Amino acid sequence: MAHATIPPLEGMPAAVLDLVRRLRAGGLPVSTSEALDAVDALATVDINVRSDVRTAMKATLVKDTSHEVLFARSFDAVFPRIHRSRDREVPTSDGAMEAGDEQLMDDLVRAMRDGDIDQIDELLDEAVERYAGTDKHTSTAGHHTQRALRRMNIPALYRRYLQDSDAESRYDRAVDAAEANAMIESMKVRMEGLVAGRLRDTEIDVHQSLEDPEDRPLLLAGPDELAAMRLAMRPLARRLATRLGNKRRRSTSGLDMRRTIRASMGTGGVPVQPVLRRKRPTKPDLIVLCDVSGSTAEFAPFTLTLLHAVHQEFRRVRSFVFVDGIVEITDILDSSPGVLDPRQLLGRRGLIVKDGRSDYQRVLSTFLQIWGESVTAKTTVIIAGDTRSHRREPATAELAEIEHRARRLYWLNPEQRHEWDTLDSCATEYGNHCTDFFEVSTIRQLISAVTQIV
Repeated sequence: MAHATIPPLEGMPAAVLDLVRRLRAGGLPVSTSEALDAVDALATVDINVRSDVRTAMKATLVKDTSHEVLFARSFDAVFPRIHRSRDREVPTSDGAMEAGDEQLMDDLVRAMRDGDIDQIDELLDEAVERYAGTDKHTSTAGHHTQRALRRMNIPALYRRYLQDSDAESRYDRAVDAAEANAMIESMKVRMEGLVAGRLRDTEIDVHQSLEDPEDRPLLLAGPDELAAMRLAMRPLARRLATRLGNKRRRSTSGLDMRRTIRASMGTGGVPVQPVLRRKRPTKPDLIVLCDVSGSTAEFAPFTLTLLHAVHQEFRRVRSFVFVDGIVEITDILDSSPGVLDPRQLLGRRGLIVKDGRSDYQRVLSTFLQIWGESVTAKTTVIIAGDTRSHRREPATAELAEIEHRARRLYWLNPEQRHEWDTLDSCATEYGNHCTDFFEVSTIRQLISAVTQIV
């Protein structure tokens, strides 16, 4: 059913204020003067053309690309699109597309070629509704996005984009191919933002979006929310390190009889002030392995930052990241002033060996072959990942070997507990070989887990 996209002229200031309220609630700092600029900007555009209104609002209210997803979601809520009627065929059981799906892909390619961002967002929103399965809410934004992308058949979409090209020279064809790749990568990012927004909106009412960043689900966060979490993470990590350091310095273990008797000499042999023996705990080595594939790539930097902040509680800390290959990144953390950008990790040679999906069996087997001797009875091992096997052989034997060699073995799972053991998750199977297995879907849970481990 079609509905109006732009409120009447007299209702525009109220609509702009509603948009500003939503942006502020999502963490975007919009000043009063910027809100007034947005109202003034409406006088320079045709308010009956939605794309013109969108451009005016974005130009006056958005200052950083990390807030684009929040802006798109908020703008759509205040100025909803006209939904064109389409045949709602669903993909057939063998994955082939029906007529309505073919039309959707054709329209998407056309919008990408025209650079019509508003139209691209509308079509991606429809693709998410058709293919992502967000109504079932059974997994993370990354998994729902991958489900939609598989249905859309990205290689076919790439070929559609290039088939209308009139390029004749090899150089022009290379330019078109680079442009196609860039547009499709941008499309994937925008789609994941839309999926994250849908999942978040089903769990958290808009009036609750001012919640503490510590309580926002990491795997459901959009780029704007992740930016807020990164800002909050560094001081939290410093406070945790200070608290654990003070606890270590204050810790005692029983009465020191010799020092108590010696101190009592000044009070006629009466032990007025007992002297307690200080603990001298043996600091273990720490080895951290973080999955940086898919949506967990955003989770790993938070884990690495927090554990690196408390490195003084350990004798030595070594950090690794993996997808279907594994590399050591201890040097990056030593020189990092804050929360890492996932792109700093994904650029390491040897991280992606085959198809870019996590392969725990291959990774842990490689780790044991190359670095296995570093795991001893004095080593605490922490593995961070969503335990998703992607229908590959699980790493049960390799995990049992690490458990046998290590002092302790912990697993940090960023997925919410109700998603464990669904589809290809091996949560319980892996948890059986761990000293403890933690849900760390929020920063608060991550800090709690690290506190318990240390």
